[in-house]
Amino acid sequence: ALMVVIWILLFPIYICRGIKVVREYERAVIYRLGRLLPGGAKGPGLFFIIPGLDNYRQVDLRTVSFNIQPQEILTKDSVSVQVDGVVFYHVHEPTMAVNNVANATRSTQL
Repeated sequence: ALMVVIWILLFPIYICRGIKVVREYERAVIYRLGRLLPGGAKGPGLFFIIPGLDNYRQVDLRTVSFNIQPQEILTKDSVSVQVDGVVFYHVHEPTMAVNNVANATRSTQL
């Protein structure tokens, strides 16, 4: 009888921990026991995970920019020129960005 009372008291907390919200510009890649769930990334909106069995990673789909450090180069006519740049990128496939690369943002900046 005591276990039933404890279960009834803890069940709403368990359910609340499983409800997740993903914003319009994000997607959630969900793993159940370390395996990717079929159906691809979830979102935007409300979804449910099973606490303790499911893990998820949120992926930002917005365009990200960063500067490339200035580098000095030497042209054919022996003139030194300093060159820098800006890189713009965005994630097109969230499941591929999470599964194929350990850290997609860091690998793009290298």
